[in-house]
Amino acid sequence: MKMRVSIVAESITGWGDGAGSVNVMKITVLGPWGAYPKAGEATAGYLLEYNNRNLLIDCGSGVLAQLQKIIPLHKLDGVLISHRHHDHVADLGCLQYACLIDTDLGRRKVELPLYLAEERGRELLYKTLKGTRVRRITAEDRLAEGDLKVRFFRTYHEAYCVGMIFDHQGKRVVYTADTSYDDTLIKACRDADVLIAETSFYAQMSDANKYGHMNALEVGKLAAAAGVRKVVLTHLPHFGDIDQLAEEVRTVFDGDIVTAYCGMVVEV
Repeated sequence: MKMRVSIVAESITGWGDGAGSVNVMKITVLGPWGAYPKAGEATAGYLLEYNNRNLLIDCGSGVLAQLQKIIPLHKLDGVLISHRHHDHVADLGCLQYACLIDTDLGRRKVELPLYLAEERGRELLYKTLKGTRVRRITAEDRLAEGDLKVRFFRTYHEAYCVGMIFDHQGKRVVYTADTSYDDTLIKACRDADVLIAETSFYAQMSDANKYGHMNALEVGKLAAAAGVRKVVLTHLPHFGDIDQLAEEVRTVFDGDIVTAYCGMVVEV
């Protein structure tokens, strides 16, 4: 059955063909690292599976190698990119090459839509190639496909960046993307079953905002104020004791806390 996606003020072709219905969202962490990948791993990337559909959220360095451990690239139905920084887009050009090759080989039957967050009036970094279709998204836009609804919100980062809210069958997943802390984020994260939160620094780094990121205490404060049920700590630092991050979040948030790792699966 041909699916359709709608975006505010615009109707566009869907994310491909899909069938079946699964009353669950399954998120696989492809890359939990900020800045650069740990050896053999990846920076920001998450596979969201729902209704036999496959949606890639961010496409950082090493993400394609991790993704192919789960599904072949021609099985992707859509891609959402939160912002243009290299640790979130490094593999995107290679993904476009893969789509071109898969189209020529007959493996990809439908163009892969690539939704890139960028301010209106500013040129997009990536252009449509054979096998892909590049589209702009902003914090004001909405996407919908069947039971999945996606909303975006502006985050506080050096580049134009959007967080993402995924609603499906009464369940909600929120992805902060990259951001410093601000009270206005509470509304966007409200009542999330799972909050995938960037946690770039330890609690003692009280000036994390100058880097456009959050520390562990700020993540805990956000999760508690928003009433989320589970928080997944991601966009991790390459220094210190990673286990300490969850301990610091726990001092202000008493819900479920997990630290992301390559291949980790969360079902909602």
